[in-house]
Amino acid sequence: MSDIYQITLTTQTGETFTGKMSRRQPEIINGFVALATNTGEWRYFRPDSVEQFHFVPVIEEESNGDEQAVS
Repeated sequence: MSDIYQITLTTQTGETFTGKMSRRQPEIINGFVALATNTGEWRYFRPDSVEQFHFVPVIEEESNGDEQAVS
């Protein structure tokens, strides 16, 4: 199982935000949905403003061409 996930968060207003996070990083902080962006910034969203929170595992390719989950 991958430890790093590409995350897409869509708000009720249709805005989309993306980032990569580890499953060890918190998804809820002080009642807010947290998202670490690709630039290293963190964004926090009210739970009632989030329509969808989608996690997709990031797969790393080995040098011999075999795919392996990032750990």
